[in-house]
Amino acid sequence: MRKDHRINDVILITDRLIDVLERENAALKDRRNSDLHQLLDDKVTLSRVYETRMQFFNENPDALINSPADLRDKLQEKATQISSLLSENANMLRVAIKANRRVVDMIAEAVKSVTPGAGTYGANGMTGLSDHKSEAQGLALSLDQTL
Repeated sequence: MRKDHRINDVILITDRLIDVLERENAALKDRRNSDLHQLLDDKVTLSRVYETRMQFFNENPDALINSPADLRDKLQEKATQISSLLSENANMLRVAIKANRRVVDMIAEAVKSVTPGAGTYGANGMTGLSDHKSEAQGLALSLDQTL
């Protein structure tokens, strides 16, 4: 394969990866989580192909140095663009993961606070829980008694 074709392949793959990253970043901004799963598969596949193609140039730097200047410039421009998109993508993914973790923690705390504990018995024979917890527990006792 001629080195010009190799550079053109990398440019084409980079363009496709840029497109996927732009769509993923837009989906993250718009909180369209359903779109993210499909884009993740595309991103992983394109990243692997990109890495494989770039490995040739890492092992043969003269092939890139001796290529036409316009192709090198175009590849450099695409590399700068993809670097910026990857940085933005990483930041948005970090924020989304942190937000999701907070929601899960809040749900876990809510479940813990509603779950009745052993408690202590009061003068009325009920556990010493707050009113809404006592009512819920009393309701469960009534339901059990009817069975």
